[in-house]
Amino acid sequence: GPNDSYFVWEKNGQKMKACITEQSHMLFDGRVHVLSWVKDSVSENTGYKCSFISKVGNTTSEVRITVEVRDDQDGWTKEFDTWRSAINEHDKMMQNWRKTW
Repeated sequence: GPNDSYFVWEKNGQKMKACITEQSHMLFDGRVHVLSWVKDSVSENTGYKCSFISKVGNTTSEVRITVEVRDDQDGWTKEFDTWRSAINEHDKMMQNWRKTW
């Protein structure tokens, strides 16, 4: 992304200011690799919208999280652990990438 880029996060149509993480890494050709994510707890159906904005252009990504009541708590715990592992693995990869650059 360009140097003037920034993220705007919304939750259910309201701008978010907390729980947002951003990372950027300069690439050899002068471009910038940027990432942003939200750590948030959800107890009801929730819509998230992430907009990446710069003078060059904008792009927006949207996701809707649907909360379902499940009797199978063990199944949910395993799924949550899988997601947590994926996020931790991604964080380690980004830290190693930052050291490399």
